[in-house]
Amino acid sequence: MTDDARAARDAAWLEHELSQLRYFRSLTLRAKLEAIQQLADTARQFERMRTEGRFRAVRDSAAGLPPGPR
Repeated sequence: MTDDARAARDAAWLEHELSQLRYFRSLTLRAKLEAIQQLADTARQFERMRTEGRFRAVRDSAAGLPPGPR
């Protein structure tokens, strides 16, 4: 990847991050709290799936560890 391509990619990511921050700032407090609650629900679901052996975290797969609780 050339330096120009890398700079363009980095600029695009920065603009995307800034647009996401602007969007979040535009939300009401209620909407922000609901979004945070939904993220927490998703994290709990992933943890439940991992402990049941239905989902393996990337770090487990990379380390060659078997699924399930430790």
